[in-house]
Amino acid sequence: MSRSKSSGGLLSELFSASLYKRNQGRQVRQVTAIAIGAVFIVAAWTLSVNVLGGFDQTTRLGISTAVAVVGCWLAYRVVNYPPAADFMIGVQGEMEKVSWPTWSQLWRATIVVLVVMVVLAVALFAFDVIWRYVFTYFGFLKM
Repeated sequence: MSRSKSSGGLLSELFSASLYKRNQGRQVRQVTAIAIGAVFIVAAWTLSVNVLGGFDQTTRLGISTAVAVVGCWLAYRVVNYPPAADFMIGVQGEMEKVSWPTWSQLWRATIVVLVVMVVLAVALFAFDVIWRYVFTYFGFLKM
């Protein structure tokens, strides 16, 4: 077996700009990177507004921008880190095998679930009333 060029570890991957398996698992990796980046951008904004309120504008802007930039770089590198990228490639491959229901099937299944939930709620309520009556009758429960 040949060794891949990605055997350097996580630290060396963080400072690399290369793409791992560029055209495989593209959608899942892009959505994952966007989601991670969005979390860091929101965290940087929250940090600027809530935590760094006592600092001057330049310091707040600098720190929050640094958090956002580092977070977006980490998001980019995480989706190109070979173990994570291989996992996401596998996820996209499995998602392509899924047979998605049509809208009519989805509505029918939703109605079935809602009806079953209502029937179960009524049955549990009835059991509760019956057992409360039995326990009260025999003196186990004082009302």
